[in-house]
Amino acid sequence: MASRIKYNDALGQHMTPARIAQLLCEVLPVPFGMAVDLAVGHGDLLLPLRERWPDIALFGVDCDAARLARASDAIGKKNTRLSNGLTAKLPNSTHEGRFLAILNPPFLPTEPLPLYDRLLAQAFPGVESGAGRRRLEMVFLARALLEARARAGWVAIILPSIFVSGLRYAPYRQALLSSSRVVKAIEIREGRFRDTEATTVLLVIDTSSQPTHVIEIDSYDLEANTLTPVYHGPIGASERLDATYWQAAHLHHQTVPTLRDVGVEIARGRRSFAEAGRVRHRLVHTTDLSQLSGYQIRLHRYHGTRDDVFAEAGDILLARTGTRVRWVPVRVADGRAPITDHVLRIRAPKGYRRALERSFRHPDFDFWLRSISKGVCATVLTKHELLNMPLFALEAR
Repeated sequence: MASRIKYNDALGQHMTPARIAQLLCEVLPVPFGMAVDLAVGHGDLLLPLRERWPDIALFGVDCDAARLARASDAIGKKNTRLSNGLTAKLPNSTHEGRFLAILNPPFLPTEPLPLYDRLLAQAFPGVESGAGRRRLEMVFLARALLEARARAGWVAIILPSIFVSGLRYAPYRQALLSSSRVVKAIEIREGRFRDTEATTVLLVIDTSSQPTHVIEIDSYDLEANTLTPVYHGPIGASERLDATYWQAAHLHHQTVPTLRDVGVEIARGRRSFAEAGRVRHRLVHTTDLSQLSGYQIRLHRYHGTRDDVFAEAGDILLARTGTRVRWVPVRVADGRAPITDHVLRIRAPKGYRRALERSFRHPDFDFWLRSISKGVCATVLTKHELLNMPLFALEAR
């Protein structure tokens, strides 16, 4: 898919900028004899391959006749097919050289279908998460992996960045890292796709080799057209693959205990600010934390329901999500009040309270916090990630 024509459909916002198409070709570390695009659009992902390897055989599939006509003009009508990329029959790989499935699939929600379930089950055996069943790009990834594995080939694909960082996609990442060699993951920054705020990642996968768990993580700035190496080394099957996370690799691989190790408890509020407001209940919200200038808060004794999560003296409060919030943990000096679902209550065992509070003020904390934060329109912190925070000031016990 390409960016030159603006279509009034759900796919237009995801057309591939030319520089990203060129980048995806340039980062391929080995030559290929045949490349197939299951969502070819205008053929812009295939054309750079021909410039790099003039003898490569190209083939593209798309369900939109207008887009496919552009691809046919570019790579030849006999090399394209009007069909569903998830079911289309592909030509036999009779050409010399490696096979490559290259694509920028549509980033769209979808209803689960038996075909989708079958493709995902074959590509990610044992994964029971429902996240993939409701995303069209995940089904395209599954088809690409299956076609590449059948031909001992490679996959080069553009995906939403949530695939490499989101907790709900962790089972898929783990299955992928356990079955194939993920060669590169390149996070696209400062240059989002047209008409959308979706950030993206380029994955290069070798399905013909045994997994090594040694992966190159890079960051690409579209505006500056610069590719920056971030990390190249071993990555655990359950770890994230985004450059934002691995810029703080030295902090994630520390040997000191984590919040989880010492028994810190983290809870988020259960009601939203709006929900509580409808019944005139006052809950501590991110706006209350943003108005502070120090590291302490005094709470009024607000009344809530017995299902609410209450903060009290000694607890630490931190915003969980928001667009204009203060990402500074604050200690409750006195009082007791319920919190909203946008606030986290952090409670340490008695022997670790001082170490926890000082760790939140440690020079490494802000850098670590930025590395685990996720989100496009709003930043989000998860309980899972926060529990993996190292106790930077353990000696302060």
